[in-house]
Amino acid sequence: MTQVTKEEALKNALASSAMEGFSVSPDVVRNCRRLLNGEVDVDTLVKELLKRKQ
Repeated sequence: MTQVTKEEALKNALASSAMEGFSVSPDVVRNCRRLLNGEVDVDTLVKELLKRKQ
C-alpha cells in the first residue's frame, strides 16, 4: 500500500467535502496545513479560533 502525503490527504479531504456540498474557506485550509505541519497543536488552534470570535 502506497503512503499518502499530508498534502494529498488534505486534498482528498477537501475533494470529499466539495462532493458533499460543503465549501471550505482558505482560512480553514491554512489552519489544516498548520496542524499537519506541526506548526500548531489542536489546543492552541482552538484557543486562537475562540479568541477571534470574542
